[in-house]
Amino acid sequence: MSASTLAEPAWPSAVAALRRVAAYTLPPALDRRILDLGERKEELTPDEREELMAWVAFTQERSIERLAAQVALRELTDRPAS
Repeated sequence: MSASTLAEPAWPSAVAALRRVAAYTLPPALDRRILDLGERKEELTPDEREELMAWVAFTQERSIERLAAQVALRELTDRPAS
């Protein structure tokens, strides 16, 4: 099955899902919270340090997923029809 076949109308929900993942950004309130924790990293409580580490892991995972979705979209939409 060629990539052009995958991009046919039978796959619009898959392409739409990839586009959503590829365009994902954190909500502004969460972004501000991570920035705040990062700026105060030397004085965080143990709970805040644990929260910051969880946010770091979460944002790294989302970054990997975004890049994978961007690559998949490019592969689906940039290949010439065979």
